[in-house]
Amino acid sequence: MFLMMKNAMMTVCAAALLGGCVTPIGGGKEAGNVVRGNTLSPKALLFGDYLAASYANNIGDAHERARYYTHAFSLKPQDLTLGRRAMVSSLTAGETEQAHDLAIQVRKLNEHDGLSRAILGAHALSKSEYNEALLYLGGVGDGSGLDDINALIRGWVQVGLGQQDTALETFTQLVGGQYFELMGDLQKAKLYAELGDVEAADKIFTEFDEFGISPIESVLSQVRFHMARGEKDEALTRLDVYAARYGGALTGPVRLYMDTINAGEQISTELSPAQSASRALTEPALDFYARQKQFEAAEMFLRLALELDPENDKARLFLGSVLEDVDRKQDALNLYMRIPADSPYTVSARLSEANLMFEKDENDAAIKTLESVHASHPSRITQDALGRAYLILADYEQALPYYEALIAEMSDEELAQNPQPRYLRGICLERLDRWQEAVEEFEYVLEHQPENADALNYLGYTWVDKGVELTKAFDMIRLAVELDPNSGAIVDSLGWAHYKLGQYEDALVQLENAVERSPSSATIVDHLGDVYWKLGRIREAGYQWRRARDLDPTEKELKEIKAKLESGLSASESVE
Repeated sequence: MFLMMKNAMMTVCAAALLGGCVTPIGGGKEAGNVVRGNTLSPKALLFGDYLAASYANNIGDAHERARYYTHAFSLKPQDLTLGRRAMVSSLTAGETEQAHDLAIQVRKLNEHDGLSRAILGAHALSKSEYNEALLYLGGVGDGSGLDDINALIRGWVQVGLGQQDTALETFTQLVGGQYFELMGDLQKAKLYAELGDVEAADKIFTEFDEFGISPIESVLSQVRFHMARGEKDEALTRLDVYAARYGGALTGPVRLYMDTINAGEQISTELSPAQSASRALTEPALDFYARQKQFEAAEMFLRLALELDPENDKARLFLGSVLEDVDRKQDALNLYMRIPADSPYTVSARLSEANLMFEKDENDAAIKTLESVHASHPSRITQDALGRAYLILADYEQALPYYEALIAEMSDEELAQNPQPRYLRGICLERLDRWQEAVEEFEYVLEHQPENADALNYLGYTWVDKGVELTKAFDMIRLAVELDPNSGAIVDSLGWAHYKLGQYEDALVQLENAVERSPSSATIVDHLGDVYWKLGRIREAGYQWRRARDLDPTEKELKEIKAKLESGLSASESVE
């Protein structure tokens, strides 16, 4: 009882700190500074702001975190650490003007501070104020790991000043390891292309492509280079090579470039220094920082990229992905929705929107979004997205036509290399009781991918459930377990196979392992209840069935579970 009261008190205090439901503690313009008639000391106000900012950070409220840290810094303006936290919080909340104001104050405390220099330099570059930008970005850094980021921006500032040779030297001097050296090389190749130095640009582009880093940015840069020189065929060749290497260009900027050039239309071949700097920040933000789970750094640089070029939808898409990673789903959704229908990234944006809508159980809105983008930008990607959406919603009649159409569009060679659409069509057919047709699909998949654990499991499990081909089914499921021993669904299949053969002790071992791997699967928990019943462990069986009932089972499973809870295992057979 004491613990419950203590937790409730903590919750109320936290809510009061964030919402100011009685007396706001810092952060507001009209902070009352009084609690129960006592005036708070400046130290108490500072502590309240700091505590509220920390709590806001824990619950993912970026705007409140920025508000409280900023107010705390105003109470202690000589505290460099607090100033940096306020500056970072404002930037990651998307409040760039506030971040700029804070950067001015932080730089006064430490003129070498890397992030404040980046913020101020990017802000000046976005307004083409090259001399001011260079003032912020030049000189010695603070060794905080931001020197390379600032150098990427500074190089394009120097281009804006007409100091191309100095910019090339800047891009050569990146020292953050091989990745940043390559990023510097990419900027040099772009600059050589702008200067008309064909040999130097081609040499770097060729070497860069061998590493496979930022391939889209590289190929688009090469295409702009060749189109600016009137070399349409060479531009298309570069795009075709990219499409062949990366499985086709179904959507996105590469597809847009291909379609535009083939239609005889022009593409924009020139980027401003600010736009080039924006792209220079976009790539490492995702490919380097986000991949290493340094999400705050990734978000900061993507925010700066968007300040440099508000139309950089690639940065906006990447930023949405980072926000999803830190569980700021609504902020991510808002970003995706800002990517317009005519953007080359619209398909990716709409798919990301739909995924978030499904997570919020806004299924109708998600389906509508997918249908809309499929109508405006039809492709195999949008067909597959709709098929998978209906599969997840267990609407197999709606899902099947999308896979029928997708398979019809693919050549025999493509299907042999990627039989996944036939696997998914098999699931639809099996669920629609078109069993023999489904078997043909699964066997096709296994003919071309004999170690496809999902297909082995699905076909093996279904055979076991139907009581046919048991020896073959056992071999398939055992192989699937070897291939993917951490899959609860696959381990469950092995347990269920033992169950069907009356090998209840063996079934128990596998089903308990399966539940440990997938504790929220209604099907697996239900199976464990069944084996407990067979072993005479009636109370444990009831406990597992009740758990399964509350884990969102299918309509059919729910009927069977309710029958078992009322009358035991045999009762479920009457509702099958």
